[in-house]
Amino acid sequence: MGARYELLFAAYLTSSFGNWIYKVALPLLVLHRTGSALQTGAVYTLEYAPFLLLSIPGGVLADRFPRRWVLVAGDLGAGLVAAALALVVVAHGPLWTIYAAAFLLACAEPVYHPAFQSVIPEIAPPGRLGAANARLYGGDNLLNLLGPVLAGGLVALVGHGPTILLDAATFLVSAGLIALMGRVRPAPGQVPEAPVPAARSRVRDEIREAARYAARHPALRAGALLFAASNLLIWSVQANFVYYVADYHAYGPPLVGLMVGLQGAGALLGATLTHRLLSRGRAPGRLLVLMLGLQGGAFLLLVPARHVPDIGAAWTAVFLCGAVVNVSWFTLRQQITPPALLGRVVATTRMVAYSTIPLGTLAAGTLESSFHDMYAVFAVVGCAHIVMAFAASRTALPKTTGKAPVTEPVENRVADPE
Repeated sequence: MGARYELLFAAYLTSSFGNWIYKVALPLLVLHRTGSALQTGAVYTLEYAPFLLLSIPGGVLADRFPRRWVLVAGDLGAGLVAAALALVVVAHGPLWTIYAAAFLLACAEPVYHPAFQSVIPEIAPPGRLGAANARLYGGDNLLNLLGPVLAGGLVALVGHGPTILLDAATFLVSAGLIALMGRVRPAPGQVPEAPVPAARSRVRDEIREAARYAARHPALRAGALLFAASNLLIWSVQANFVYYVADYHAYGPPLVGLMVGLQGAGALLGATLTHRLLSRGRAPGRLLVLMLGLQGGAFLLLVPARHVPDIGAAWTAVFLCGAVVNVSWFTLRQQITPPALLGRVVATTRMVAYSTIPLGTLAAGTLESSFHDMYAVFAVVGCAHIVMAFAASRTALPKTTGKAPVTEPVENRVADPE
């Protein structure tokens, strides 16, 4: 993949492990201090809020400034916040500082993600963009398996303060690795970093430009809406899955942990499969549509499943298919979006896709409390995914291939009338 990609990959794994440390350590710290489930849950709320507030500004930053330095700044900011929090924890500072740190640490991710997704096409070897995405996605899901266990073990072994200090170190190491990318020459066929535009338009015009491009591009529009619908359905199952296996099947903590762990195992297998399929020239749009339909079939397998092997196999298949769908979408979006717009388009389409997740989690609780029939939910979600896959096959998604067109920067065009 080349030295620049390897540095980015190492930085991504390091900072992702740092993310898991604070996602585990901060709720445990609040629970230890307060003993309150409500106050502990507030940490998760604060960690989700920045996705809604900062995704679009993060896309603007990714397209306005050198993306490598946006990533470095994000890691440095997270590292400084985590280091300050470690000192506060050791000094037994007030509880509000923990909430403030949870919010500030979560602010880094929606700013980081558009720049990260935009820098991958700049460093991936020619013809290997799909493989580059699949490897990163696989590494992320390996950490989804190991990260919570390692983070929880660190808290138990050395305590909250030292664990959070290690968290700060992971972000600083990641920043250093990304900074080193500038010292490595691009491999043959790779592109240099995207230049910073000489003139800049108003932020509002830049946001409108990306939103307009995503809305008018048939594949981007179809993909964003498809993921919004899929997230609504998937979270109506995923938000209740732990309850389902614990209540419907009376599984104890070890089996519940196994079932949750199979999510990461399925996603890791899916990333490996996607690597092979895209490396063999499979069109990402067609692969996305096909695996979306198969994911619906995996949900339907949960309806008759009553034992650990068949429930586990079906749940693994759901996330295997989901990984192929996600990596295919990342790759297609990178291929068809102009580099100058990529950060903002990533942020815009992600906002659309994520907007339905709160509705899905709310639907999960409402459906279960009203009907207490998860098997019906599995059936509806499975059939809906198959219908969506058929509908998607009639859109531009499976037909779109090739490179993104070159667009004229917004500052060189006449702005639309207000």
